Amino acid sequence: MIPVGGHHGTALIVIVILFLHPSTGRALEGVCPDAGILSANMVDTFCFNCLFPIRIAGISSSAAPIPEGVATQSFCSCAGFEWGVTVGSWHPTRLIEVVTTPGCSPTMGRRLLTADSLGSVGHGDHENGDLAFFHVHDFPFPLAPLLDVFGETPCSAGNHATPPYLSELDPSWNHELLAAIMHPEAILFAQPQAIEACSADAAAANMGMPIDSMIWCGGSWGYLYPYTGMVKATTGADPRLTSLLAMRSRALLHRRGLALNTVGDQALCGGVPDPFLKKSHYRMSMLYPRAETMENHAMGAATSLWGLAQTLPGSGNNPVYLLWQWEDCCLPLY
Repeated sequence: MIPVGGHHGTALIVIVILFLHPSTGRALEGVCPDAGILSANMVDTFCFNCLFPIRIAGISSSAAPIPEGVATQSFCSCAGFEWGVTVGSWHPTRLIEVVTTPGCSPTMGRRLLTADSLGSVGHGDHENGDLAFFHVHDFPFPLAPLLDVFGETPCSAGNHATPPYLSELDPSWNHELLAAIMHPEAILFAQPQAIEACSADAAAANMGMPIDSMIWCGGSWGYLYPYTGMVKATTGADPRLTSLLAMRSRALLHRRGLALNTVGDQALCGGVPDPFLKKSHYRMSMLYPRAETMENHAMGAATSLWGLAQTLPGSGNNPVYLLWQWEDCCLPLY
């Protein structure tokens, strides 16, 4: 059983996951590929350059982009110690799978659970309103503690220790009306003027710094609402669509208290709840089917900048992304 719920008093919903019989799993080989991530390939496909820049006492190691609203203090204190120095860096925190076969996990190399809501990449028939539908899985990145450049800090334990999210267990993910009821602000942003304004966010994302105040925009990837797995189809495996759905799932988890804000002076002793996604606080890199090994990209950055060679026929329908999150923290001075 997997608990699905928020922090700080949010009720837990316990849902039983039904695992497939082994014979059914064998029949689905090829439909659910093994990305080989939980193996030696993890080191080969990891972007070590993406751990930088490192920021100590307000001084950055390079001029590379950092989020809006980073910590302004140089020194700090938290419960348990009186003196510390502020540090900040990018942390690889979550693995996000976007799949068409319900329950399929390329990370695990098998189907995890049964579900009836089959996905589709669509055919790109815009005149007939052709839709694509994907499921999203969000898991903790297993190497995150080993890759923390500052070691154990007051932020290490709680910032990213949230349970996995599987959209098959979320009734609103394949029900637009239910999603609209749960997130009524979507109606306010469905106006033509609001949608047209997203071009500014797209331009900013291509420069590496999406506009956090435009909470309804997904940069060059599309419109962030509704928080469902349905998107307007293009043609086949499109990294723009799967990236948009990965972003939607992160925005959804923020609304439910399952994702924390780890940027700024208020987060120096641990992440704080934030109901809206701050896009500049995150970056993404594709791990599968073709890994970005030298750099990652901003949320909403055009796929022409990073995704032209990132898909393969068939396997491109089940990409795996690594989510990077900026973390400000107070490092104790002993």
